[in-house]
Amino acid sequence: MPKHIHLLLEQLGLNRQHRALHLQFSHLLLNHQVLIQRIDGQHQINQGLQAELICLSTQANLALKQFIGCQVAVDQVTDRGELFRTSGIITAASQGHSDGALSLYKLTMQDATALWHKRRNSRVFMNKSVREISEILFSEWQSRSALFAASLSLDLTGLNRDYDVRPFVMQSNESDYDFLTRLWRSEGINWLIDEKHSIVPVSATEIQPQNLRLIDHSQAFSALKRRSIRFHRSHATEQFDTLTSLIAVRQLNSNSTHTQRWQAQHLAQDQSQSLLNTHQQSSVQDTASLNLEDAWSISPAWTGDLNAEDQVTASGTAQLERLNQQLNHYHALQSKYFKASSSVRDAQVGYWFELKQHAEIDQHPVHEREFLILGKRFYNQNNLPKDILLQLDSLLGQSDWQISEEERQGNQLYIVRRDIPVVPEYQPFVHRPVAYPQRARVVGPEGETIHVDAWGRVKVRFLFTRSDDHQHDAGAGSNDNDSDSAWIDVLTPWAGEGYGVRLHPRVGEMVVIDFFEGDIDRPFVMGRIHEAERHPVMFDAKGQLPATRKLSGIRSQEVDGEGFNQLRFDDTTDQISAQLHSSHGASQLNLGNLSHPKETESSEGRGEGFELRTDQWGVVRAGQGLLISTYSQDTAAGNHLDAKPAKNQMESNLNNTKVLSDMAEAQQTDPLELFNSLKQFLNQLETEDANKATAFKQAVMVLTAPHSIVLSTNENIHLSADQQINYSAGENIHLSTQQSLIAHAQHKISLFAAQNGARLYAGKGKIEIQAQDDAIEAIARKVIKLISTEDKIEITSPKEILLTAGGSQIKINSSGVCVTTGGKFECKAGQHSFMGGAKTFYDLPELPKIGPYAVDFLFTSLGGTGIEGAEVTMFTPENKEILWEGKTDLKGKSELSIFQKSLAYEALVGFKQWSSSFEDLEFKVPDIEDEFDVGEHGIQLEDIE
Repeated sequence: MPKHIHLLLEQLGLNRQHRALHLQFSHLLLNHQVLIQRIDGQHQINQGLQAELICLSTQANLALKQFIGCQVAVDQVTDRGELFRTSGIITAASQGHSDGALSLYKLTMQDATALWHKRRNSRVFMNKSVREISEILFSEWQSRSALFAASLSLDLTGLNRDYDVRPFVMQSNESDYDFLTRLWRSEGINWLIDEKHSIVPVSATEIQPQNLRLIDHSQAFSALKRRSIRFHRSHATEQFDTLTSLIAVRQLNSNSTHTQRWQAQHLAQDQSQSLLNTHQQSSVQDTASLNLEDAWSISPAWTGDLNAEDQVTASGTAQLERLNQQLNHYHALQSKYFKASSSVRDAQVGYWFELKQHAEIDQHPVHEREFLILGKRFYNQNNLPKDILLQLDSLLGQSDWQISEEERQGNQLYIVRRDIPVVPEYQPFVHRPVAYPQRARVVGPEGETIHVDAWGRVKVRFLFTRSDDHQHDAGAGSNDNDSDSAWIDVLTPWAGEGYGVRLHPRVGEMVVIDFFEGDIDRPFVMGRIHEAERHPVMFDAKGQLPATRKLSGIRSQEVDGEGFNQLRFDDTTDQISAQLHSSHGASQLNLGNLSHPKETESSEGRGEGFELRTDQWGVVRAGQGLLISTYSQDTAAGNHLDAKPAKNQMESNLNNTKVLSDMAEAQQTDPLELFNSLKQFLNQLETEDANKATAFKQAVMVLTAPHSIVLSTNENIHLSADQQINYSAGENIHLSTQQSLIAHAQHKISLFAAQNGARLYAGKGKIEIQAQDDAIEAIARKVIKLISTEDKIEITSPKEILLTAGGSQIKINSSGVCVTTGGKFECKAGQHSFMGGAKTFYDLPELPKIGPYAVDFLFTSLGGTGIEGAEVTMFTPENKEILWEGKTDLKGKSELSIFQKSLAYEALVGFKQWSSSFEDLEFKVPDIEDEFDVGEHGIQLEDIE
């Protein structure tokens, strides 16, 4: 028997010109060894082409792998004698039985998109439209697969819309076919496998790449070459191919659609209008009354760069309306269609025809007689000699490859009227991959540790990304920088309007990514994990788990530094504590049962209570008042500003002081002037509103303790007050210094001892008492003693000395010494000597002068009341040297002390808003108050004398 199968058939009288089917392989050797007996296939829009070929060969041991990956073309002879070509690539081959003369082979032919099923990948695309992504993948396939490049071309002429630029698209463990068709479905794009030349002149015509046509509008579908098909019952004598059966199919579908989604930029749910299907589904029920709504709550709208730097299409309601329309079209497409049986061998999927000579269809308008072919199941077999057919049937039976159709050729068509919009099926929660949480690494520009946008979103590199898959976009997706993803939301436990929790993921950290609504294109950061060298938090940079498992909290890391901040909770038994800590200056607030930082389960204790400490500067500032108290308030049962113990103690001392002051006034000395200020202070500690928590009426500070208070320093303690400093004690006030005790008073110094007298001792050195501008009076109810235990007593006056007692007097002055007495003048002396007159010379100390240039001012309003708290600044007009700054007291009084007989000066008086200037003209009378009307807020003073 000839090894050439075609020679065998020619010997039996069947040459090439008379065959119904022709087969051509790109592998030329197979063309002489294999003959096609039958083709059985299906072709559908939005699915593709697949056919099964039964082939004969005189070779029983053809290597099956020489079929795999071959391009193949099957040409069917039409009723017009033309060759209608169907091509593809062989993706499977199996060997049937052989009787020694003939052998069977079954081949699976598919279009080149079948290769897409064989490659699974994970990758990301940024700032790309679906059209751009399609072109990128198609170009990659053509450059990397010679078979694909020779088998398929991309035809985008059927796309009529402008497609949205999406900020982020992910392919996740999907085949390229599932990935691309998912995107096409989401945009309502149909895909169609079409022959570049469906009619070829001869069967030996070179195999051309098929076209993958992407179509988004019905006008892109062309008419069949024959344009019309006649309806006629099947008959063996029929010369031309016809449509032999037409069955209409109706099914109930949703009659309205509605879509909605979350729109983050508006903080609201974005919704489309509910769209009613205009297709009349029932003649007995009104369409609207069916109430069959297909309502979808889909994935949240994408949000691109907030500054629009990524050129992403802004998401909006128009996208929902477009999806709404797409879903509505699909329901209409499924509501009514036709199944047709046909003998038309050149019926092409994705082409339309006009049906003629059908009794019912002919009654419709022309546009309703035009039908679009959406799918086709077809079969055809070669016209082999009867002997070979019998031999073939035997081999098919032995191979269990039974053929059910009795007719030699035919097809079943899935058709719809041409004016029905065609869209692919799209169910948002079905046509997408299953999304699971996965790891990613936070990325950012070089040199940045924290890279976020105004919403706190971050960018990440998904760990599955490979550089080879992202060369189309300069590596974006695998560059380990901010080009690797769009901005991604970060889940936080609390997110309010300007408040909540803010813990930004940092560049290099590992995060866990999940997906909103399970949508792989809507990732968000749900948390972070510790792995490998990224060990869990080490508080105080010490200790590791599990030894420190009883510690919890938050610890941050200084950007580009070694410092940290931490909030640590220590729940160790008998060492429970909390700490707010900044490593800068070891600044800490420690609360509870304090202990040293833990490296093991427990550590040495440091004390109990609280500690606020720092190695640097510290400030305690309270704008409404401050209470520092060591009075106990167990379990925080009272008001936090409870100053009653301090107030009670001060009121008790005030009463004692008042008694002593009244006694001093009765003794004709100066009473204390502290009572008004103390009463005002105590009044500030009272509660303003009984229904509110205790609060001070003014910003006062209270320091109180049931026992002692100690102020101690190695250097100085400074006490300063614009008004009074009051000391009061129930027992003694002790002043002790290792050097000098110096007291100054602008007005006077008054001391009063109610009992036990007053003592002034100088252990060494002399005691000096001077009245530099007035007299000294020493008055005693009893004896006044002046005693010098080792030296003399001197009494000196530049004018006169008077000694008066019991009506007698001794007067010493420049006139002499005069003695006056009403009684006896008695002199006892061992010797009396009266000599000529002489004058005594003596030195008197020169006393400094202070009083003549002390000037008091009283500032009053128009109503005559003193203006309290007005700010006063006095300075020289020549060089603006400040002489004095301060505020008026409670009475509106202020004082200036000057040391020149005549001094010109200017003053700013008021509340930092008014100025004045005036000059003092040698004003020498002390303690005189000059009153000036300052209006409501300020004063102008000039040439006051």
